[in-house]
Amino acid sequence: MKNKHLIYIVILVFVSLIGMWGVPSLVKKATYTPEKYPFIHYSSMLEKLCIIEYKDKKTPLKDLDGHSYKDNQIDSLLPLLNYRQLVMNGKMPDSIHGKAVDVKQIRAKSVVFRFNPDEMQQPDLGLYILFESMPKRGKLEIPDDIFRLKNNIEFIDVQTNTVNPEKSELFQSALEKEGFKFPSQWNSGNMNPRKPYDEGYFSLDSQGQLFHTKMVNGRPYVKDTKVGQSIDIAHFSMLEVADKRFYGFLFSKKGEVYILEGDAGKYQPVQLDINPLDLKSDEFAILGNMLYWTITIKNQSGAHYYALDANTLQRVAEHRIERTEGRWDQVSAWLFPVYLTFQKKESAYIAPEFHFTGFKALGINLLLVIIFCIFARKQNLKQKITGSLLILVTGIAGGIALLVVPRN
Repeated sequence: MKNKHLIYIVILVFVSLIGMWGVPSLVKKATYTPEKYPFIHYSSMLEKLCIIEYKDKKTPLKDLDGHSYKDNQIDSLLPLLNYRQLVMNGKMPDSIHGKAVDVKQIRAKSVVFRFNPDEMQQPDLGLYILFESMPKRGKLEIPDDIFRLKNNIEFIDVQTNTVNPEKSELFQSALEKEGFKFPSQWNSGNMNPRKPYDEGYFSLDSQGQLFHTKMVNGRPYVKDTKVGQSIDIAHFSMLEVADKRFYGFLFSKKGEVYILEGDAGKYQPVQLDINPLDLKSDEFAILGNMLYWTITIKNQSGAHYYALDANTLQRVAEHRIERTEGRWDQVSAWLFPVYLTFQKKESAYIAPEFHFTGFKALGINLLLVIIFCIFARKQNLKQKITGSLLILVTGIAGGIALLVVPRN
């Protein structure tokens, strides 16, 4: 048969690729343990980052200086985190370091936010709900239409599945008048009706300019935020906070994080005093109160914690925990110099990805090559070279392929 050797090599490579995915997957299931990092929060009373471990019944709270605090102290040392318990016990302070506090203010100033890298990679259906921002009955209601915004803006009646030309033209004219350049790159908003109010959508036009669009009394409200003139915008996450201080979080392509404040039609980005994120891999979370924001950033190298002043968003404390190697890291470094996966941790998409663990496993591969050459003494030189190169590159997976694929 012509090209018999080439067909044999193709089959070997195919089976080796399956082995490079299958064998490490089985080993990982047996050895992998997820990374665990402690819950760290900034204490407004101690003015320190503290580690909270609720499983420790005697001393669940420890600061980074090594001091431990008993169970009956945890609520009073974290009053803005545990204010409900303090209020119920009648022990809620009326001020913290001279700043007056009350429950209504605590609730209004609380900020809870989380960003995952797959948020930027999720498929966009391209259909959005636009609420009335000033509802007559004071409650957000699901409208009778949805809209799409790409090459133009169109409102579609959900009952008849037809375009509403009057409303579409009204918003199209408003966008064009404000200077929006089609097509739109992306649109960001919160379509959950269970929110205190609605601020519509922020959209990035074809020129990289960020526009704010919402509906007020049935008419379009469109503003060019002008933010794109100073920031190379990558992403925006809407967060309609109770005190209406800001619209949401703005991420630049350099990984800088901002809140977008708004007052009297003006939009002001305020940068968070943290190191830039890697938007493809970093997990970002905020647990904030009226005095301080505690920020957690996790990635493959570890966890980084920041405490920011809630007013200025300037850094007041930080702490880093390096990731420690688990059994899977140690085993994979010795057994698999290269292995294959089909699902990325930071994405919901399925795609092949090769992982290079280092040069430690090449020693095991060389040993496998020697064993192969000993048992393949009857094979010709071309077969020995093919098998040796395959094992040297793919290791155990290549050895399995040579065993299961017949030479004839």
